[in-house]
Amino acid sequence: MVQTRRKWLPNTLKHRLFIAYITLLLLPLCVAIYYLFQHFESSRQQDMIDRMSERMQQVYISLTDMMAFAYKAGTMLSQDQSLIQIMHSPDQYDPIERKKIIESKMFGINNSFFFHQTELYFRFIDRSGNVYTSYAPNDQLTNEQQELQHWQNELKSGPRPYRWVEDDWNDVSGSQGNKLLSLYTMLDDELRGSYGVARISINIEEWFRNTLKDNPANQGLTIFTGRGETILQNKESSFSPESMNRIIAAQSQNGYYKDERALALVHYSYVEELDWYVVSQMPLSELQQEVQRLRLIIYLFLVIVVTVFMLVTFFLTSRMTQPLNVLKRSMEEASDKKLNVKISINKGATDEIRSLSESFNRMIDDVVGLIAMLKQEERQKQAVRFQMLLYQMNPHFLLNTLNTVKWIARKEKQDAIAGICTSLGLILEASLNSDIELIPLKDELQLLRSYEAIQAFRFREQFTIHYDTEEKVQYALVPKLSLQPLVENCIAHGFNMFEGRGTIWIRARAEESALILEVEDNGIGMEEAVRKPGRGTGHGIGLGNLKERLQLLFKQEGVLELISDTNGTLVRIRLPLLIAAPYSQKGDGGHVDDFISGR
Repeated sequence: MVQTRRKWLPNTLKHRLFIAYITLLLLPLCVAIYYLFQHFESSRQQDMIDRMSERMQQVYISLTDMMAFAYKAGTMLSQDQSLIQIMHSPDQYDPIERKKIIESKMFGINNSFFFHQTELYFRFIDRSGNVYTSYAPNDQLTNEQQELQHWQNELKSGPRPYRWVEDDWNDVSGSQGNKLLSLYTMLDDELRGSYGVARISINIEEWFRNTLKDNPANQGLTIFTGRGETILQNKESSFSPESMNRIIAAQSQNGYYKDERALALVHYSYVEELDWYVVSQMPLSELQQEVQRLRLIIYLFLVIVVTVFMLVTFFLTSRMTQPLNVLKRSMEEASDKKLNVKISINKGATDEIRSLSESFNRMIDDVVGLIAMLKQEERQKQAVRFQMLLYQMNPHFLLNTLNTVKWIARKEKQDAIAGICTSLGLILEASLNSDIELIPLKDELQLLRSYEAIQAFRFREQFTIHYDTEEKVQYALVPKLSLQPLVENCIAHGFNMFEGRGTIWIRARAEESALILEVEDNGIGMEEAVRKPGRGTGHGIGLGNLKERLQLLFKQEGVLELISDTNGTLVRIRLPLLIAAPYSQKGDGGHVDDFISGR
C-alpha cells in the first residue's frame, strides 16, 4: 500500500516545486480573488444604495421645498395688510379693481418663487364668498359662500388651522393631469378675525414628471399614502402591496432593504405632513450584469496568466533540477569514499552549480579540520578535568583540617581559636562552591561577619563595623564575596598607620529598581595610602576583580563607584534589584513566594 502511494506521489524536486507553486500561490490567489469579488459586489451594492439614497434625498427635498413654499406663501398672505383690508371688506372696492389688486399679489408671490420647477396656484375666497385665482379656471367663477363655510368649519374642527389634500380637483385651465396637492388654510387677523380661506396648490403630476427627468431610466419611483393607496408611479415601477405593507410596518422615516421577490433594492423616505412614502426601486440585474462582466474578464485574464506561468515554471524547474541531479550523483559517489574525495567542477557548469560544488569541497575540508579540532579539544578537556579533580582534593583537605583544629580548640576550651576556625571554614566553603555566583544579601553579610571576626582577633579592636541595611533587601541577590574585598581594603590600607579607632559603615538600600551597596571608612584615603611606606603590592587587585565580575554578571547595569578624600573612602555598588524570597513551609501556594524586580 505504501509503495503504491509513493509511486503516484511525485518525489522529485521538479514536481515538488511545481506542486508547491500550485498549493502556495495558485490556491491562495484564487481564494483572494473570490473574496475580492465578494468585497467588490458588496461595495457596488453599497454604492448603488448611496446613489439611491442621494437621489431619494433630492426628491424628498424637492417635495418638502414645494410644501415649504406653500407654507411661506400662506404666511406672506396673512401678513399683507392691503390684502387683509380688501378681503375683509370687499364691498368697499370696485370688483374689477379688487380683482386686479389681489391677482397682482398672487403674481408677486409666484415671482418670488420663480426659480422653482413647479408653479404655485392660488385660489382665495373672501368673507363674502368672492373667488380669486392666480390662473385661468376651467369653469366660470361664482360666489362660493357655501364652500367658504365648509372649509371654515373643517379647519376650525381640525387639530391645525390648515390641511393638506393630496387628490384635490384640478380646475386649472390647460394644466396636465387631474390631481393637485393643495394646502387649505384659514386667513385670520388678530383684530378682524377670519376674513377668508386660501387654497395654495401644486400640480403634483407636473412636479413628478419634472422629477423623473433626472431619474435613471431603470430606477422606479412610487409615491403612496400610509393607507397603502398609490398616488403617483412611473411606468418602470411596479410596487406590490406586500412591499407597501412592509414599509408601513417598519414605521421608519427612511431606510432600505433588498426585495428578493422583485430582485431589486428598495429605498424609501416618509413625508410626515402628507403621510406619504416616497419609494425608489433599482433592479439588482444592473449590479449583477456589471459584476458578471467584470468577473468574466478577470477570470479569463487569470486563466491565461496562470497557464503561461505554469509552463514557464515547469520549464525553469526542469532547467534548474537537471544540474542538481548531476551534483546529487556526484555527492553520492563522494560519500561512498568517505571524506577524502572532492567533487570535480565542469567548465560548462552554471554559477549556482559551481558555487554549490565549491561549497561542498570547502565543507569537506572544514569537516576534516573540525574533527581534528574536536579530538584535540577532547584531549584538553580530559586534562583540565583531571587537574580540577586534583585541585579539589587540597581545599577539602584544608576544610577537614580546619574542622579538626576547631574540635581540638573546643576540647581545650580555646573558644577564640574555634571561632576563627568556624569563620574561616565558612569563607573557604563559600569560595569553593563555584556553581553559585549570586547569593542573598543576608548570606553575604554573614560571610562578612565571619571575616570581621577573624580580622577583629588580629587587629585587637582597632576598627568597628556598623551595619545599616533595609529589611526588605535582605534577600536581594548580590555577587558572592563582593563586600569582603572592600572591607579588606579598608582595614589593610585605609587604617594603615591610622591614629585612633577606625570605623567602617556597611549600607544596603533599594532605590527604585536598583540595589545600592556602600562600604565607607574614615581612614586616610586612597591617595595618602599610596604614599605610605610599606604599601602592599596587591592593592587594587580585589577592586579590579570585583569590577570584572560585575561586568560579567550584569553588563552595563553593574556599576562600581569610588569616592576618596582625606576623610576616608566610599565605595558604592549599583546592581539590578533582584529579590528572591526563601521557600515557604506554610503551603501558601508555591515553592517561591515572590520574585520581584524594582520593588
